Amino acid sequence: MKKRQYYQLQVLSTQRLTPNLQRLVLTGDDLAAFPHTPAGSYIKLLFNQFGEPQPTAPEENQKILMRTYTVRALNKEAKTLTVDFMLHGEGVEAGPASHWSQSAKVGDTIVVAGPGTSKGLAPEHDWVILLGDMTALPAISAQLEALPAQARGYAIISIVSEADKQPLQSPEGIKIIWLVHTGSAGLAKSLLDIEWLQGEPAVWAACEFSSMRAIRSTLDVEFNVPRSQVYVTSYWREGRSEDQHKIDKREDAEQYSRHVS
Repeated sequence: MKKRQYYQLQVLSTQRLTPNLQRLVLTGDDLAAFPHTPAGSYIKLLFNQFGEPQPTAPEENQKILMRTYTVRALNKEAKTLTVDFMLHGEGVEAGPASHWSQSAKVGDTIVVAGPGTSKGLAPEHDWVILLGDMTALPAISAQLEALPAQARGYAIISIVSEADKQPLQSPEGIKIIWLVHTGSAGLAKSLLDIEWLQGEPAVWAACEFSSMRAIRSTLDVEFNVPRSQVYVTSYWREGRSEDQHKIDKREDAEQYSRHVS
């Protein structure tokens, strides 16, 4: 098994982008050894058992909480790593990463692990659909920036409030659709509301667990999109911790893979 790589980083800046999105820019000499990452790559933020940021590489058998976040941007020359956090309320009850992102000060230290890569859009396609809630907004933003200029399709993003809209860089042929106060069912319903273009789509989606299952079912039942053209995942589950969600996600994936279309 490959040994996990740790990077000790400091907070360079903190900014509230929208009412429900916080941006931290991290820096540190360790970023010199950080691999270049494709759009949508992720890191693990490390916290101790009390939910406090872990400032040094963990010792063997130390209880560590890890929280997964997308690399929004990496600039190796400037030694900066940008991470955007969807905020889940105030205080420690919001979760260690959300709480830390709001309370972090310039100079604070945290250890991160990674990076890891997740599946992107199917390489062969005529048009694209990117959709997700605010937890997926960093990954969707990065993928939009990486699309070729001639790309066509949609980016559909569910946000908490109208004020959470933000400018996104994308090809002219990509229509950005913001869904406000739609709940978990809104993303799946949006697939029925858009005009489907000619040819084979590539679909990428990430969101809450129940919304993920609704999207997957809609693609299977209503549109019969080949599974080879689809990547749909959940980043979180209402009422469940990240560790509990991982178990739910694994069990769901095993069950779904048994029903090959």
